[in-house]
Amino acid sequence: MINNNIKNQFTISSAYQWSVDKISVNNSELAIKSIAEMIKNKFSKNKTLNYNINYRRLRASAGRTMLDSIMKRIEKSQVIIIDITTSNRNVFIEAGIALALEKNNPFLSVYFIKEKNNDLPLPNGIPSDLQGYFISEYINEDGKITFKDGNSLRLSIESDVKEYFNAKEQIFNQIDELNEDNEK
Repeated sequence: MINNNIKNQFTISSAYQWSVDKISVNNSELAIKSIAEMIKNKFSKNKTLNYNINYRRLRASAGRTMLDSIMKRIEKSQVIIIDITTSNRNVFIEAGIALALEKNNPFLSVYFIKEKNNDLPLPNGIPSDLQGYFISEYINEDGKITFKDGNSLRLSIESDVKEYFNAKEQIFNQIDELNEDNEK
C-alpha cells in the first residue's frame, strides 16, 4: 500500500510516567532515548540514503486540548514506544489511542517496554488487555540501559524504518513513471 503522506522524516514518539522532579533519574526516559539513539545511529551511518529520524515525547501543545494535541502527535509518528513500568492512567489512554490509530495506518507501529522486575515476571502486573502484545523488558545497570529481548525491539523498529523509506521511494518512482507516461 502506498501512502501519499509519507515525508522524509521518521518519528519515534514515547509515552511514559514522567519524573516528578528534574533531579531523579527516570529509567523509562533513559530506555526510550537509548533505543531511539540506537535506531538513529544505525541509519545515520548511511549518508547516501539520508534517513531523517527524530524522537519526541507525547505531550500536549499549547493552544489545543491535551487529547487533540496527543492524537496529532501520534498520527504524525511512525513508532510509538510505551513504557508500562508504572500503571499510569494517562500512559494507558495514550496506548489505547495509539493502538486504535495503528489499525488504519500501515506506517504506525506500537511497542511496549517495561523495566524488568525479578520479583514479578511477565505477564504478571500487566493489564490483561495488553498481555497479548510483545513487551520488551529492560534493565538499568549504572546508567546503561540493556534490553532483555535478544534485540527484538531494535530489529523491529529498524524494519519499520526500512519499510517506511522503501514505500517513500516507491511513491517517487511511481511519480516519475507517471510523468514519463504523460510526456508521450
